[in-house]
Amino acid sequence: KKASKWNDEETQLNVELRRTGMKWEDIAKRIPGRSSTSCRLRYQNYSEKKQEWNEEKKNTLARLYMRFRKEIWDCIGKEMGLPSRAVEDAIWAMGPDEIASRAN
Repeated sequence: KKASKWNDEETQLNVELRRTGMKWEDIAKRIPGRSSTSCRLRYQNYSEKKQEWNEEKKNTLARLYMRFRKEIWDCIGKEMGLPSRAVEDAIWAMGPDEIASRAN
């Protein structure tokens, strides 16, 4: 929609609306000229502190993923009526950008 710099008022409204649990599409409707993707990216860049992913954190994340992945994918597979391995493969094949665009 527009590529202009976010002002403080827009940023604050974006953060406040998201913290209420509002969906990105609905937030974008309340901030003229901003897309749902723009709102999501602004929130992530502004609100979420970037983590430094050193080797120890990466290893811990990998271990936790392997520990909980069956539970995660079993739940999603059950919800969709599909084998857990099929939904896990599908989500990895989509990648983060496609997942985000389809989820909005």
